[in-house]
Amino acid sequence: MTADPTGILRLLEAPAEPEPAAARPLRLISALPAAHGRAARAEGLAGAGAGHELRLPGIGGRYLAGLAGHAHEQGWQGTEVAALLDAVEGRASMWIVSPSAAALRRAGLLESGGSRKACARWSSGRWSQAPLDPEALARVAAAGRARAVCVGAVSGTGAPRRIVEAVGADGVQLGWLDGGLAASLRVAWTVELLVAPALPGGSLMALRERIASAPRCSWCGVPMLGADCTRCLPGARA
Repeated sequence: MTADPTGILRLLEAPAEPEPAAARPLRLISALPAAHGRAARAEGLAGAGAGHELRLPGIGGRYLAGLAGHAHEQGWQGTEVAALLDAVEGRASMWIVSPSAAALRRAGLLESGGSRKACARWSSGRWSQAPLDPEALARVAAAGRARAVCVGAVSGTGAPRRIVEAVGADGVQLGWLDGGLAASLRVAWTVELLVAPALPGGSLMALRERIASAPRCSWCGVPMLGADCTRCLPGARA
């Protein structure tokens, strides 16, 4: 074949074989801003295993992205990874403290609130407002590290020392970010705490077997570990 500096001849050649679905990582859609998820659903990116709309921002989203990457490296298909993330998200708990309740409301993490600092909590698959109680956060961090993945994050500058110390209990992995969630919410600082199910290698393999044998949603094709598909049921993905 002659030289083809412009690439025109390559367009006339037989198309390359499509990459197997199992070889394509699941596309993760950021939890922020809230409108992004609605657009993703409208474009079909969050259905049929093509993508997964994260419901946890910040450190929660980072943890889920790492879990998705590990599962993909182990040969999981996109729909299997989506089912895994749904299961972990539904069983995780997360707290986000911000100097602006209004910013949390704009992000869809609170339904109401003024401009003073507030705490949003993810539990049982939903976001709600929680009391801003550093002592309660400290107890959660101390208990969480013993039975689950427990990580914290501080982003931006100026976070109150008492709140930072609350999520920084011994044994809790605490990360410091210049931008992070604070930049996404457009606030001076945020403090986050994530408590998620621990997934050792053996349990991950057993969970994949359950996912492989689970019935699939007739709409999006993702395996359902529960009675209803949390990706398609209206109102299920808060």
